[in-house]
Amino acid sequence: LEDALAERGFGGRFALMQSSGGTASPRMAREFPVRLLESGPAGGGLATAFFGDQAGHRDVISFDMGGTTAKACLIQAGKPDVAPMMEAARVHRFKKGSGLPIKAPVIDMIEIGAGGGSIARVDQLGLLKVGPRSAGADPGPACYGLGGKEPTVTDANLLLGYLDADFFLGGRMHLGRAAAEAAMARVAEPLRLSTLEAAWGVYTIVCESMAAAARVHIVEKGRDPRRYTMVGFGGAGPAHAARVARILGVREVVIPPASGAAAALGFLVAPISFEFVTSLPGVLDELDLDAVNALLGDLEAKGRALLTEADVAPAAMTVTRRAEMRLLGQVHDITVTLPAEALACGNMDAVKAAFATEYTRLYTHLYTGTVIQAINWRVLCAGPAPNIRAADIHVANPDSVMEPRLDSTPRALIKARRRAWFAESGGWVETPVYDRYALRPGDSLEGPVIVEERESTTVVPPGDRLAVDDGLNLRLTIGQNTPLEPLRTAALPLEQAMARIERDPIGLEIMWSRLVNLVEECWLTVWRTAFSLIIGEAQDFACEILDARGNSLAHSPRAMPVFNLTLPLAVKAILARFPVETLQPGDILTTNDPWICAGHLFDVAIVTPVFRDGNVVAIIGTIGHVADIGGTKDSLNAREIYEEGFQIPPMKLYRAGVLNEDLVTLLAENVRKSEQVVGDIHAMVSANASGARRLLDFMAEYGLEDLEALATVIQNRAEAAMREAIRSVPDGVYTSEIWSDGMGTPERIPVEVVVKGDTIAVDFEGAPPQAPRGGSNCTFGYAAAHTTYPLKCILSPAVPANAGSYRPFTVTAPEGSILNCTKPMAVNTRTRTGWYIAPNLFMALARAVPQQVQAFTGLPASLLAYGVGPDGRVYNDHLFQGGGQGASARGDGKSALLWPTSAANTSVELFETRTPVLVLEKGLVADTGGAGRHRGGLGQVVRVRKLLDDGRPTLASLHPDGVMTRTPGLFGGRPGGAVRGVMLDPAGRVVHDYGIGALVTLSAPDQILEIRLAGGAGYGDPLDRPVDEVQRDLDLGYVTAEGTERDYGCVLVNGGIDPAATTARRVALKSDGRPS
Repeated sequence: LEDALAERGFGGRFALMQSSGGTASPRMAREFPVRLLESGPAGGGLATAFFGDQAGHRDVISFDMGGTTAKACLIQAGKPDVAPMMEAARVHRFKKGSGLPIKAPVIDMIEIGAGGGSIARVDQLGLLKVGPRSAGADPGPACYGLGGKEPTVTDANLLLGYLDADFFLGGRMHLGRAAAEAAMARVAEPLRLSTLEAAWGVYTIVCESMAAAARVHIVEKGRDPRRYTMVGFGGAGPAHAARVARILGVREVVIPPASGAAAALGFLVAPISFEFVTSLPGVLDELDLDAVNALLGDLEAKGRALLTEADVAPAAMTVTRRAEMRLLGQVHDITVTLPAEALACGNMDAVKAAFATEYTRLYTHLYTGTVIQAINWRVLCAGPAPNIRAADIHVANPDSVMEPRLDSTPRALIKARRRAWFAESGGWVETPVYDRYALRPGDSLEGPVIVEERESTTVVPPGDRLAVDDGLNLRLTIGQNTPLEPLRTAALPLEQAMARIERDPIGLEIMWSRLVNLVEECWLTVWRTAFSLIIGEAQDFACEILDARGNSLAHSPRAMPVFNLTLPLAVKAILARFPVETLQPGDILTTNDPWICAGHLFDVAIVTPVFRDGNVVAIIGTIGHVADIGGTKDSLNAREIYEEGFQIPPMKLYRAGVLNEDLVTLLAENVRKSEQVVGDIHAMVSANASGARRLLDFMAEYGLEDLEALATVIQNRAEAAMREAIRSVPDGVYTSEIWSDGMGTPERIPVEVVVKGDTIAVDFEGAPPQAPRGGSNCTFGYAAAHTTYPLKCILSPAVPANAGSYRPFTVTAPEGSILNCTKPMAVNTRTRTGWYIAPNLFMALARAVPQQVQAFTGLPASLLAYGVGPDGRVYNDHLFQGGGQGASARGDGKSALLWPTSAANTSVELFETRTPVLVLEKGLVADTGGAGRHRGGLGQVVRVRKLLDDGRPTLASLHPDGVMTRTPGLFGGRPGGAVRGVMLDPAGRVVHDYGIGALVTLSAPDQILEIRLAGGAGYGDPLDRPVDEVQRDLDLGYVTAEGTERDYGCVLVNGGIDPAATTARRVALKSDGRPS
């Protein structure tokens, strides 16, 4: 680029945009190319900061909506928030955590699938959904006339009168109203709405979705969106900004000049800058301040050197020093700005105070006895920002001449009038349309108003007001929300309240989505504030909203699925002990009783009643798998629950807002690394508290005195959808059996599934008797949860689950069996049995619904390391890892997946920073994915050893699952690879095979533990797998040359598959009756 510009005579300074919002010199870009990865979206954040500052606002929400996506980010004190890392190559574009993490600074923003091309549809519940699927630019919305048939947001905006069919893109493209009408009818008819009502629904729902995503992003940072101004831009942003702002409670919106291209203008205001980061962990009170100051000085010197090479004068440079900190034991960090001067004993109290302020702002409270730890140290060196005024970048319409007006009133500037639909005005309104390029500073307009420019259209609804400032920004003042008609009051009977909700499918979709988003905020709070890897990294927890009787209403999409079914059991048991009418505001209840909660003592439920006008109207509940609960570490030899840990019957953790110190003290004295366990419980308490506040706000907005009517409607809809799905399954009796490892002797688990009409009955008659040793027993509630949620997933996967989803199911298991054990049997390792339930059901139902089931998945395993580290502190953390997912009719299984849970693989780096254990290897194993027409996902191998030869033992709980058995695939698919847990010597020779598991003592670094997890089983005959897919697997190392020949009947020539020879060999193998 430098050479090409030089050839063209360019003599200026050439800079490239960085993901962090600064520019880089060519040398900086060559040295750190990864810093440019997300440079495009960074422009929007910078533009927002610039226009916000020009408008007199330094705390701003950026709202950028284009054709496919919408993006939001937070600007604080005039600068975009910058995250320390980004993701690349996401498997799911809009799902955080599905990509490759890259440790490089990036402007922190959220992207959702909501743009002008987002497609509307009607789901199984008869509710309107919008996005994330998009029509894109080709064929685009139906109104483009390029072949699109599905209704989109742009089609809705055209039908509502917000867009001029003859002035789209400044008149360069005509929009077809008839095509938009025809497309919108596809969602209007099933909803029994007019196309106009459906269009209004699409518009309001996409605005609601964008507001919800923005709110989660903002609240996650501990900020209240109502205290911010919004800057709206992008091709579709100005048409939706006022409505999104109203939902968020934002009172002012700024629409900058050239709003459709404002993000690109952000590049012009970026300063040249660079940030260095280095890890030097330490507890604040124990830091070597000389070493830290030397480190910060070195980073600053490097940054200044880079800026000097880019011709920035030393006097023009600014330096900002920050640290990433956390409470000792937590997983996630917060960023704290450091003093400008060197760190010393005299200013460390200020650093601690800054951390405490930021922490309490984010997570409500900082309880006593915590220790602050610094992890990473950051230094940002920046040059001055370019001195640009808004007027310098205003793009005028060449057809508009800025001449004095004869009539100074804005009315004289009306370009046209057209009908536009505004629900708050009761429908169609003859709306004035203004040419943006003819508006002048000081102009003021009352909504409803439409303002057009070439790249975008601004919609000002009734009740809002528009003014033009000196920078030619459109300043929208958002009016107060019109109070909604109360949906449930004491005077309104339940049936009438339900009918009122049912009559408005658009409102019902919005309210239901609000509940899901609300509980997702709770989930994020737990995840961000947890202390253990098992919750904060592996995500072994769930959050849920329940009605006042303990029936599920909504849960986080990322919640551990079994907990969604067992939490209602725990709540109902707690309410039986503490009836609703005896509870007081501030009460928080808890239990970990396996027979009324989640099946073993590690799963602790935290239950918070929500009060409105003195009555309990809902329950916010969380279950989390704490890292320790006391008892033996040798779980495979436990015989009774009393050996397994600390039991908490239904109790009050808080009484009227006062912590039950006795219970917490007793718990802390009975568990290992108690600060981690107690910290996780506090994280769940905080999450429930934030959820309760949000729920009360929601109820006030919608005029809900209680949730009974809404809960009944939502649960009934989910039940109806499930029953309809069951009716599509052929009636019949379907049976299967599966073999588990047992306690060293394989055990047969039979199942019978009876499908009759709209019900399913599952019976485990013949299950093995409860195990006297080893804890592989399942309580009935846990076994029933593992039975019903897989059925929900395959029958109505798109419907948000709640209590209604499970009403059509019945489950029975013999009392005293391994699936319905009696107290006081040991239950700690109940997954060794429970995880076989789902694949057994899938095998039973494969004949009935072959397109919906998946083959057996290689089961997960965790390695728990416990001991005392060289610093004298106890460590007790899990390394979670997953096997290969079973294949299905839809395609190959995914590799290294922790199915049948929603947990995640533990970060090796985090595990190593928290334990003196070195992970030598963690990788996929070739040929472990079960062969089939669709291949199973690959299993993985993990090898670890002690880091130090310090004479301190490390206890490692090693529990591989599937050692004794290999479960076949479906319809001719092969089993996944084998499982083992062994001790190796440094040469890789097996010293000891631990079979189904053991509590292993590692005393020296030359002892290497290895665990191999099974791959998923295949689906269909391997000889039917397309040759190009086998070749791809061979190229990627997923299968070996031997595996392609042995399992897939391929013929290799010079390292590649010969298609013709392979076809001939496969025909011969099939004719010879090769077993599949």
